[in-house]
Amino acid sequence: MTPPDETPGLSVGVIAVGDEILEGRILDVHSQHVSEEMRRWGASVRWHFSLGDSPGELVDALKLFQGKVDWILVTGGLGPTADDRTREEIAAALNLDLVENGEAWREIHQRLSSRGFEPTENNRKQAFFPRGASILSNPNGSAPGFAVKTAEGTRIFALPGVPHEFRAMFEEHVVGELKSHGGLSRLQGEILDFVGVPESRLDEWVSSKVPSSQLYQICVRGWGQIEVRLPDGLSLQSEAAEMFGARLIGTGGLPVEEHLVEKAMEAGLSLTTAESCTGGMISSRLVNVAGSSRVFPCSWVCYSNSSKTRELGVDPALIEEHGAVSQPVVEQMALRAREKSGADLAISVSGVAGPGGGTDLKPVGTVWLALATENQILSHCYQLHGDRERIRSLTANLALLGLLAAVRGLEVPGWSEKRS
Repeated sequence: MTPPDETPGLSVGVIAVGDEILEGRILDVHSQHVSEEMRRWGASVRWHFSLGDSPGELVDALKLFQGKVDWILVTGGLGPTADDRTREEIAAALNLDLVENGEAWREIHQRLSSRGFEPTENNRKQAFFPRGASILSNPNGSAPGFAVKTAEGTRIFALPGVPHEFRAMFEEHVVGELKSHGGLSRLQGEILDFVGVPESRLDEWVSSKVPSSQLYQICVRGWGQIEVRLPDGLSLQSEAAEMFGARLIGTGGLPVEEHLVEKAMEAGLSLTTAESCTGGMISSRLVNVAGSSRVFPCSWVCYSNSSKTRELGVDPALIEEHGAVSQPVVEQMALRAREKSGADLAISVSGVAGPGGGTDLKPVGTVWLALATENQILSHCYQLHGDRERIRSLTANLALLGLLAAVRGLEVPGWSEKRS
């Protein structure tokens, strides 16, 4: 087994604890985050495992997996309630006593009191740890974590399941441990990000470029966005740009909105949106990107016909004659949004997302998009397929792709109609 202090080749397992995960009430986002971060350091996540809160389940899992990986990260089960059993389970699996740490209890007591809560006796259990464990401070909550090494040499990290507590502690204690052993170890190859290219076409193209002895991965990030992970040492960025044009949105395994905000900031261009069928999905994704306020001043969600007229000034006669899902209406939505916001670029969308509302002329999946720039308006009609979620999500990706192409000075893929 690779010693834990040798970061390259470090093997990691992740155990997410909680009935709420197994029952589907919440998603296990921590395992995804751990995998993404560990990959950056050249570590290998060998498995993700989800467990309920029943006594003995974590004990059995740890006895099965300890010694088979270098590190095990356990998330959840560090709260004060009876079903929070991670401390007891880890101690039992390692045949260790649970011992109280007085300093930890004082910090828990002080944190709760400072927030106006009177600590209860069950909070005290959060100050108990397996004998010999290192205590991991929690700057955002009342539950400290801990790290302990098994007899087989596996190091177990126990972190809270509350997302903002987990993220901060993972960065400080787990990533901090990796940083203490030196710089980043970039073991993965180039990652190419695409929007609007079928997975089968990408696979056919990549397979013709990668030697048969080497492995590559194609990962679907969401409706319409795909990333290609190439073998270490191989770059196909220039060839992909020539082959796929604006549909190659960048590198690094980033969502299209992150590429867009980065490029817009570099270009000094501002963006706005006018949304109907997507109901704010596009603008929501933009504001999820740190720093987006520098390029994204405002947006509109105009779902009804009357709101398109009232908020954006769309001519009601156009809606009456052509319908809300039409080229004249989306073009006027984009034009008015750009004028009202003062932004350099405006994208608008209007479509039939389903499951109802379709007609013979405009079936479910009919979506019009328009892009207004300083000198022209471009528009395009897509016929998308799938359920409501897929149609709306794919529309958002196509709109973001249109904005990104305009920011980069590239032709918007498939949008050939241009009018000054």
